[in-house]
Amino acid sequence: MNLSSLSVATEFLQRYAHDVRLRWTTENLEAQQAFVTSGIAGLDWLDWSSEAVALQILQAHLTSTELGFTRHYEAVLMAGPLVELMEPPVLLQHAHRHLETKGRVIGIIPCLRDNSPESSLFCEVASEILWPYYTAEELLEMIAETGLIPNREQTQFVPILEFNRTVLNDALGFKGFRRVFDQIEEQGYDPIEVGWGELRFEATLDRTKFGNGTG
Repeated sequence: MNLSSLSVATEFLQRYAHDVRLRWTTENLEAQQAFVTSGIAGLDWLDWSSEAVALQILQAHLTSTELGFTRHYEAVLMAGPLVELMEPPVLLQHAHRHLETKGRVIGIIPCLRDNSPESSLFCEVASEILWPYYTAEELLEMIAETGLIPNREQTQFVPILEFNRTVLNDALGFKGFRRVFDQIEEQGYDPIEVGWGELRFEATLDRTKFGNGTG
C-alpha cells in the first residue's frame, strides 16, 4: 500500500462507522450477526472486525512488525474494514498463524458475484484508485490456497443490493466508491449492474499444509 492508498484507507476507516448502516440494511446486519454467532459459539475466538484492530494490523503489516497476538485461538473472525483494506491471502496467512490445530476462520468479505463486464470494470478501477476486490470464486480459491478448507454448507455469496443504490445516491461519508462508479459510467456501463455482495464463509485450518507459528 503506497502513501496515496494509505491516505484513502485512513479516510475509509474514519468514515466506516457512519457508513455501515448505509451500506447494509438492518436485515443484512442481523443476518451477519447470526452467521457469526453460529460460527463462534462456544469457541475461544479472536475478533478482527473493529476499526481499531484494522488499524493495528495494517500498521504492523506496513512496518513489518508482529501483530501482538501471542497465543493460538479456536477461531478468528475476519470481517469489518480490515477485510477490504488488506489483500485476502496476506490476511488469511496472518489468521492461520494464530489458529489452534483444526481452528477455523469465520469470514465476511465484500466481493463481486462474478466476472460480468460491470463487475470486472469495478475491480479494475477499484484496484487503481482504492484497493483490490475479487469475485466470490476467486476468494474461495485464495482460502483453499492458504491452507484452509471451506465448509461449503456454511459458505455462500450474498448479494448486497443496498450498496449500489447508496453509492449512487452519494449517501456515504467515504467517497471512494462513488469515484469508482463515476469511472464506470464514463466508460458507458451502468454501476447499478455491478454484482456487489459478500462472501460469508467458514473454513477450517489444514495443518498438513501449514505448521504452527506466531506473527
